[in-house]
Amino acid sequence: MTRARTFDPVSLEIMWSRLIGIADDMWTTVLRTAVSTIIGAAQDFGCEILDAEGHSVAHSNRSMPVFNIVMPTVTRAVIERYPVETMRPGDVFVTNDPWLCAGHLDDIATITPVFHGGRVVAFAVTVAHTSSIGGALARRTVRDIYEEGLRIPLLKLYDAGELNETAWAFIRENVRTADMVLTDIEATLTANDLGARRIVAFLEEYGLPDLVDVARAIQEHSERAMREAIRALPDGDYEHEVWADGLDEPVHLRCRVTVRGDEITVDYAGSDPERPRGGINCTLTYTKAHTVYPLKCLLSPTVPANEGTFRPFTITAPEGSILNCRVPASVGSRVRTGWHIHSLLFGALERALPDRVQAGNGLMNSVHVYGQEPNGRFYNAHFFIAGGRGASRGRDGIGRNCFPSSARNVPVEVFEARTPVLIHTRELREDSAGRGQWRGAFGHRLEMGVLPGYPAPVSFFIDPDRLRFPPRGLSGGEDGPLTEVLVNGRRLTPEEIGAGQITLSGPDERLVLHIPGGGGYGPPDQRDPALIEADIRSGLVTPQYVDS
Repeated sequence: MTRARTFDPVSLEIMWSRLIGIADDMWTTVLRTAVSTIIGAAQDFGCEILDAEGHSVAHSNRSMPVFNIVMPTVTRAVIERYPVETMRPGDVFVTNDPWLCAGHLDDIATITPVFHGGRVVAFAVTVAHTSSIGGALARRTVRDIYEEGLRIPLLKLYDAGELNETAWAFIRENVRTADMVLTDIEATLTANDLGARRIVAFLEEYGLPDLVDVARAIQEHSERAMREAIRALPDGDYEHEVWADGLDEPVHLRCRVTVRGDEITVDYAGSDPERPRGGINCTLTYTKAHTVYPLKCLLSPTVPANEGTFRPFTITAPEGSILNCRVPASVGSRVRTGWHIHSLLFGALERALPDRVQAGNGLMNSVHVYGQEPNGRFYNAHFFIAGGRGASRGRDGIGRNCFPSSARNVPVEVFEARTPVLIHTRELREDSAGRGQWRGAFGHRLEMGVLPGYPAPVSFFIDPDRLRFPPRGLSGGEDGPLTEVLVNGRRLTPEEIGAGQITLSGPDERLVLHIPGGGGYGPPDQRDPALIEADIRSGLVTPQYVDS
């Protein structure tokens, strides 16, 4: 038996950083070569390096956190169907199966085996949210997965370097703006190829036959750090429940977090059954990803994540529930359920970690604009805009990023350049943060309309959250506000939003979104007067709001 190679701490840190750097280079390659706003501007993608068994080793610092956790699952599915002994240089695998990959059809995974010394020694993997996968534009109306677009089974996109023309043609003929979609897929293939070449160069530089020993050392370090963090928690069962908007009726989510020694079990029994339409169901893979990520943020935020990080966790949800749906349930808007999991966990662990949990978030909203110009050209762009983050003990909400996603707010100029839309206003909303000893971050006001001079109506496809249930405060902090959707000055009810399609006929019409700020933490009457004065001076808090 060959003895495992060990590494001194300094050498291991350098090698670990080098592998993260390779994943960063993959990520930058996608960013620079993708052409859609959802990848190139919103940065809705992730890149990761895995060992030959499909266990994660290193991911990019800017990689989508949920994707980092699903990439090992999809890679191991590849290995199960195509054993590594049968793989050849030039093979590339692809799928968007929501039950294997990232939970809905829009996220496509490309998996590239890395060869060194005539055998597979690693995998370079990218998952990216494409601008179209076909299916219905108004996602709130869909009844099953078949209405949501093209489901790509796990298959070879490249076989020993030869493109699978049939698979490529199926994708091209079943998506909107096919050139955009295919270019984005090619961006992920380019990133994987770069990663594979850099991994081989890394092994050659260090005289290593494979990643086995390095991966083991890295994963064990992360696992130790996570287990030590869990041991610091008091053993016990921690329960919580939250409500989300749902569609016709609210969604109820429930969890029990069990801490025993250096392991945590999260059970979602008691959560609602899967829904028959609207795409708000979550696959178990996606649920697990949205469970591990917030727990990682709470327990071991400074140690890079990899397979070792996940080992102390066991996550279960009843089959057929909204957090473990079955084929052919619709899943296209799964974020409208999955993005509430972190609040569920934070609420459960408030008693154990009061200094780390965070009040409710305003969450991210997406505006999708798609249509055909009079000259026959199609436009297709997504605009992401985030609500305010919730407060935590000792700190106000820290901004308007898209947590629990790592996607970016799309720049106004990029969106306007891609669509016949003019954004008239994008600003912070006064009095939009939940009050508390520490207040939430402020929300947004977004006003948009048809570009003056454009001769046709423009349809906006929206799927807003927080229409019924606001970002909740913690420990006596107050809730943030609700989302508001206004058309030509009139606020729409959740029922009127219906399918989520709003059409503006000319430049005088307006779509306005009020995106909520985050919830507060701690009783408002305990806020430092100096902070209150600073809030009022900023113009974002009125004296009337402070006294309300």
